[in-house]
Amino acid sequence: MIKTRYTKGRVRLKEGEYLRRNGTFEYRWTENRVRRSVYARSLDELRDKENAILSGTLIVSKNIGTDTTPIERLCEDAKTGANATVSTYFEIWKRVKSGIRQSTLDTYLRLYTRYIEPNIGSIALEDLSYSKVVMFYKDFIENRGLGISIVSSINVVLTMILNVAVKDGVIKTNPCTGAIKELNRKYSGTVKEVRALTGTEQAAFEEYLSRPGTYHYLFPLFTVMLYTGIRVGELCALRWKDVSFENNVIYINHTLVYDGRKGSEMALNPPKTKTSERCIPMSSKVREALLEEKYRQESCGIHCKDSVGGYKDFVFLDSNGDLYHLKKLNHKLDRISIAIDKEIKSKGSVNGLTSFPHVHNHMLRHTFATRMREAGADIKATADIMGHHEVGITLNTYTDASENFKMKEISLLESSGKNLAV
Repeated sequence: MIKTRYTKGRVRLKEGEYLRRNGTFEYRWTENRVRRSVYARSLDELRDKENAILSGTLIVSKNIGTDTTPIERLCEDAKTGANATVSTYFEIWKRVKSGIRQSTLDTYLRLYTRYIEPNIGSIALEDLSYSKVVMFYKDFIENRGLGISIVSSINVVLTMILNVAVKDGVIKTNPCTGAIKELNRKYSGTVKEVRALTGTEQAAFEEYLSRPGTYHYLFPLFTVMLYTGIRVGELCALRWKDVSFENNVIYINHTLVYDGRKGSEMALNPPKTKTSERCIPMSSKVREALLEEKYRQESCGIHCKDSVGGYKDFVFLDSNGDLYHLKKLNHKLDRISIAIDKEIKSKGSVNGLTSFPHVHNHMLRHTFATRMREAGADIKATADIMGHHEVGITLNTYTDASENFKMKEISLLESSGKNLAV
């Protein structure tokens, strides 16, 4: 039996109509198997929109949380203070913001819809203080189990929204300023940092995949990741046209976007930044790995089943001809990590290892940067290969120092000391 819903004034709601926690109304319906929603400040306004939708005079964007109120009305309400809430400026921000990739915008919208809107969406901007923002974030960390990293992402979205209100003169300062810095003092130690594989761990990883067995077909793919520092989205978007065996280089000009959710589609986007469009030199190991992958596909008759962005000549495909994506590869790495760990423990130890870490895609990128650093590679060249626009990102975020490397570096000081004049 379907439960009948009412407004606070005991007005019966129709099917698809909902009273939200912030006092506004929502109408939900399904169109071509896609869930749609519109919002309104009153039930009468909502039903006007329902009628317009049913008559085909109102078209709703697929973006999350779409509000059909004219931008002029939103801005006027905000300036007069009539409805200057966080939700008001979220709608204004969505319409004035430009230069954001669709995949990034979708992430911002999900963060807003899941975390910001249900909790502080109805708060008037004049009532939103710095202390309220800090307490809002602390509640997520202490009572809801979120890490400081995702709270920082929430802060990025809220900061952008409120920056528009500051520029419009609705509020004098942004209450988000300094909030994350305050929380970092207490919670930064709770963040689990990505680390690189040690040399011994990397050797065990490569040796396991190089053997004939369940996961050997992934050996070329992960070899390319380990020895180029390529991002996983760039790897999945790699086409044979981007690989020049004649010049021994790989051209990076696309990234594959796919969130793995039901109903979502793969898409090819430009790389993360302008400096991400680059040319990566091929080492002999990478060249051999790519040739092995090419031979595997040709000998097994593997062909790409689907076209993405009009292209089908992708370098890495599974045995069914499907493209890889981040979640699929992380799942493979999870199974491989478990298998290696089990093998090491069954033997007691292997080359000093008594266990094996859980490996994920980004860990391989960190490993590449760390091995380059240990080999004494020029940091600017490493940053260019990885597609970083600043060498500081490469040094501070992507390179670890192994104990052997630190010992080697400190020995340089000892050697130089012997040459000092007495």
